[in-house]
Amino acid sequence: MKKFLIPILLAALVLLSIGSVFALRDEENLYSSIRLVGRIITETYTKYVDDFDLKKAIKAGISGMLSTLDPHTVYFEEKEYEDLKVDTRGKFEGLGIVIGIRDNVLTVISPIEGTPAYRMGIRAGDQIVKIDGKSTEGIIIEQAVRKLRGPRGTKVTITIRRPGEPKLLDYTITRDVIEIKSVPFYGMINDEIGYIRLTRFSQEASKEIADALRSLKDEGAKSLILDLRSNPGGLLRQAVEVAGLFLPQNSLIVSTKGRKSYQSQEFRSFAPPEFDEGKLVVLVDPGSASASEIVAGAIQDNDRGLILGQKTFGKGLVQSVIDLGNNTALKITTAKYYIPSGRCIQKENYLKRKETAIYSKYYTGEEEETEEEEEEEDTTRELFYTLGGRVVYGGGGITPDVETEQRKLNRLEMELERRSMFFGFAIEYTKNHKDLSPDFEVTDEMVNEFKEYLARSDFEFNTRPEEELENLKKILEESEADSSVYEALIPFEEVLEKKKEEEFAESIDYIKRSIKREIVSALWGEKERYRQIVLKYDPEIKKAVEILTTPGEYEEYLALTKK
Repeated sequence: MKKFLIPILLAALVLLSIGSVFALRDEENLYSSIRLVGRIITETYTKYVDDFDLKKAIKAGISGMLSTLDPHTVYFEEKEYEDLKVDTRGKFEGLGIVIGIRDNVLTVISPIEGTPAYRMGIRAGDQIVKIDGKSTEGIIIEQAVRKLRGPRGTKVTITIRRPGEPKLLDYTITRDVIEIKSVPFYGMINDEIGYIRLTRFSQEASKEIADALRSLKDEGAKSLILDLRSNPGGLLRQAVEVAGLFLPQNSLIVSTKGRKSYQSQEFRSFAPPEFDEGKLVVLVDPGSASASEIVAGAIQDNDRGLILGQKTFGKGLVQSVIDLGNNTALKITTAKYYIPSGRCIQKENYLKRKETAIYSKYYTGEEEETEEEEEEEDTTRELFYTLGGRVVYGGGGITPDVETEQRKLNRLEMELERRSMFFGFAIEYTKNHKDLSPDFEVTDEMVNEFKEYLARSDFEFNTRPEEELENLKKILEESEADSSVYEALIPFEEVLEKKKEEEFAESIDYIKRSIKREIVSALWGEKERYRQIVLKYDPEIKKAVEILTTPGEYEEYLALTKK
């Protein structure tokens, strides 16, 4: 009898609670729909042939309903809610990647600098198709976080699908304590240009940026490069405060718009700026999301500086966490972010899914648009205008004023990173070489030692032609081909082996930089890595310096475009 009363009471509570909601939103016969849900719960629980876990079944129903909305609206049970609270503290044990759902696939938004995932070469855009051999199809972000996090020293294997790579890639990564620093580095590039790297908008972000600005100005900085690449975002208030450090007091930075009037707000800079006159270049990439896009968008729309890099992620949905009691919660999207020109940051691809329950101009109940159709729509983006009248584009994300192309690793470079060859060599090399200075150069002798290390480590990689040749051999073997056929393939094997040596030679600059990167990190730490590697060789930083130092070029980019 007690078991029977549980669903009845549950249904009753649900029906009693909908009265006020129904009064606020009289749409689609809400009362009838919720009564139907209560009836299904009662009938199923009391009449189903086997006993079942009612709590688990209801959670599945809730998850199913929320999955028809956006990827960020989620129900948390006790363990999940505790994980969410850990997120806000900025310290946890895991791999060091920021993940999201992109095109219904679990995707790496960005690796966090200095973490195990970052060192092994995990990249923004990598799709995680398996975790410890189990498919991630249909997984939600919070479930993935629980699987990826774990005690320091334990291992997890993730299977990656990387655009342009024909095969899936397995990465076995050892978990560690992840401490997220807001500003891991700032310094002078030359006598007049300062550089600040901001990795996350944590509670101390604006303070750390302000301290860095004051220090750089004391050193003579007249221009600044603010690096927001692979910055996944963070606290809204910190985004407002960071943007306010570069904009005149009371400048509009971002606004939120929701269905209810109380969900619509404007956020303006409220304190005197620290750096509102010198030249400013902000670096972004596809891993720049949320709060990063607010800052970049506010600077662009107020004509305060140039945005350089690649189009940003397009995450402009505002979430509120509602405590439901019993240590459960609902994280629900309540508004969207709009930057000063009126552009919405959010990409609307989440509205184009056929399973969506959201009414929108995109939803037709049919299949999703193809990549070609989405690309065609992207070329007809709505035009907006900055405070000074420059043309900027809508459609989600921030389109840079100066667009650059991300360098893609070739197969050799990718395999060296994936298998931590540079990291392993640096550890071995620095055991016997303590007399180096931070500005050392990688010599041919060091490269030869690296090759010997690869041989000892049984490092092998196959080029695509080699893989095709191996497939051909299997076919020949299955067809019981004559040995003379195999002999005819020998010249091809020799050519491909020579080609592999040529590929190593073509990658020699990257290999030398990567060897130096890991040795510098091992001996002198992250800050010296920035000084010796990032500031000297990073192509976006070099382009920004070129713009800042070439007379008239910065001003030309900021000039009005034809309307």
